Amino acid sequence: MIRGAIFDMDGVLVDNALYHIRAWTQLGRELGKKLTDGQVRSVFGQRNSEMLAALIGESLTPGQAAQYGERKEAIYRGLMAPALTPVPGLMKFLRDLNKEGFKTAVATSGPTENVNLVMDGLGLRTCFDVIVTGAEVARGKPEPDIFLLAARRMNFVPGECIVFEDSTVGIEGARRAGSPCIALATTHTKEELSACSAFRIISDFRSLRAADLRNAR
Repeated sequence: MIRGAIFDMDGVLVDNALYHIRAWTQLGRELGKKLTDGQVRSVFGQRNSEMLAALIGESLTPGQAAQYGERKEAIYRGLMAPALTPVPGLMKFLRDLNKEGFKTAVATSGPTENVNLVMDGLGLRTCFDVIVTGAEVARGKPEPDIFLLAARRMNFVPGECIVFEDSTVGIEGARRAGSPCIALATTHTKEELSACSAFRIISDFRSLRAADLRNAR
């Protein structure tokens, strides 16, 4: 039986793919590299070090990767802060989960500063029992580490938790963890997500009821 809900942040709590794309393309321009929307979308869900390796295509030192990653996120936060808004239906759905006795967690590859922007900017911090970031695990998505840690901190096994994801690597990470996954068609289209292992694809949270998730598989 499902007793916990694990939420990715980007593309799940906030529909912010466009702002990340703009930040990456601006960073690319600063580094003399032209990045397309498709290139950025193809690596969504991974950590910055992994995205940089794929997008910049150069051998970066750890110091350079950290510097470029911090620059990209600073650009992103500047773009995102004025436009911060939850995915439709999220707030009501979180209240419903609480009413039905679910525990909740955030499991995101994003840095702490981005988590603070969303949690505090939308007043979500008290809505979640656990928050896990990519810095706390050895391997990023599609490895299952972040979902396993979130489940463990809620005192559940992964099969007792349902994951909400928007990226293909996140959906695959949930599958490897042994958790059923609901995919949000924010970053990718429903057609693109149909090839993944999610058992349901939704546009937002307005159609969901917490009680319907108990026996998800």
